[in-house]
Amino acid sequence: MKLVIMRIRSLIKNNKFFSIISVAFLIWLAFLITLSFIGHRNVIFYDALGQVDVSSDFSSQLPMIRYIIEPLVAITFVFGKEFTWMFLFLIFYPILRSIYLFLKKRKRFSSEKYKLISHILSDIISFSFKVLVLAVLIIGIFILIGFAIQGFFFVNRYFMVPIQLGIHIGIIIILVKIGYMMLRLFHPKLRLDLSKKFHNQKKIKTKKRQFMKREIIYYIGIGAMMISSNIVLISTPLPPHKIIPTIELEDDEFLFDFHIHTTMSDGWLTPEERVVWYMDNGIDGAVFTDHDNIRGALIARDFVERNNFDFIVLIGQEWTDHANDIHMNYFGLEEVIVPLESYTLGGPKAMNASELINYVKANGGYITVNHYNFDINPNGGNGVPYSLTQLTNWGIDGFEIVNGDSYGGKYIQIRQYCLSNNLTCIGGSDIESNKDLDAFVKLKLVDPTNLTISNIFETLKNNTHEIIAIDLNPKVVDFPGDLDDFGFYILEEFINYILNLDVYQALSWIVWSIIGYSFLFLIYRKIKNVDLKFLKGKIKII
Repeated sequence: MKLVIMRIRSLIKNNKFFSIISVAFLIWLAFLITLSFIGHRNVIFYDALGQVDVSSDFSSQLPMIRYIIEPLVAITFVFGKEFTWMFLFLIFYPILRSIYLFLKKRKRFSSEKYKLISHILSDIISFSFKVLVLAVLIIGIFILIGFAIQGFFFVNRYFMVPIQLGIHIGIIIILVKIGYMMLRLFHPKLRLDLSKKFHNQKKIKTKKRQFMKREIIYYIGIGAMMISSNIVLISTPLPPHKIIPTIELEDDEFLFDFHIHTTMSDGWLTPEERVVWYMDNGIDGAVFTDHDNIRGALIARDFVERNNFDFIVLIGQEWTDHANDIHMNYFGLEEVIVPLESYTLGGPKAMNASELINYVKANGGYITVNHYNFDINPNGGNGVPYSLTQLTNWGIDGFEIVNGDSYGGKYIQIRQYCLSNNLTCIGGSDIESNKDLDAFVKLKLVDPTNLTISNIFETLKNNTHEIIAIDLNPKVVDFPGDLDDFGFYILEEFINYILNLDVYQALSWIVWSIIGYSFLFLIYRKIKNVDLKFLKGKIKII
């Protein structure tokens, strides 16, 4: 250990680049150690229906495995499924790249070792560019053909599986490529031949064209690798927190989620993965509400029955009218109904909003409006394209007053409207990715043996249930909305996350930070000590 510290000290002393990294690491480590002493994980449970903080009634518990891989989970959840963080990449990459090229021109990166290693990195990026661009083109063509034939009906139902399949295959191919290159580089009898790649580059007529081609490949290639990595992470089942009632639930009390998605529409987990994820979250049941189909719900129900899980799967669907910007969940009908924009020959029934409401009610079902657009209606009242009054007159059962961790603003006014007009207040996570559950409903059934949609909704009509939004990382920092739209939400999310760490989460970050720094030190030292002639013998570029 003493020898390692001496070597690190020597490297820091003789290398400005590594000394900067080391100083930054020590500041980060000191910050984490401080957090481990004073940090406290604060999770808020808020009942949006009763408008009261119920944090004393529930706790959020992290499983042991979560602490082991906490940094990976945190990075996955912070980046999430929005992908607007790409604006930051699009803005800052050219700036950082320009600084790098300027310094390179000033001979700040002129060592022979660096040039050889940069050829390897360049080849990996170029290969990734080809693989991922090809994957995106194949996925895009598949979706466009489907859209041309069946319109939104196809897109809502089938776009997620090819995206996940294509990206995962692409990432696997890239990892195999990297593994192959490392094998040839470190095997005593093999050699890494990059001569063809760099020989072909000389065929480009001008240096300017060569430069532009290379920079475009780097720009798109690195961006594609970042997005693809994001997709792989959010579609991987990670250990979630567990919601634990402070007082154990009675036999007639249940925790439900009434709005969720799977890979059968725009969700990132399969129906089977979503079932296991809910059980890990401590939820008793969920209504699977994929866009314009019930395939996910049927798969989930079959999965639960085959494995005899103690979990309740209910069938629902999110009727999704993009043209009019209105989404409604209907329950109690094992039948697919789509909006007029998704009509396809030989497909399911297609109806407009009023027809759907009438049909669902006439057939014994229930229907609610999701994340309602509460803007001023030009024809009077609130709600676009249909006012609250219109939807009520058509026979709607109720409205969402919680969508994920959103429950303020318009939802407060919608809640008041529901209570004043004897409509059901409902809520759901609208979960798509693998993040921790951030909303659920606690309800008490008169007959707990009757777990049908009709019995559940008859109970919900009384509005005596709790609709709970979970604030997993209460805001210490709150950026303006415009900054969030340009991707700065990842900084806001990370700061608020890091300031809400408990001692074990902080310790996980400390351990992984030390491992990361040590790995960087070993790699850097290996590169510094490797013989240049040996490296030239292993990497052929001419």
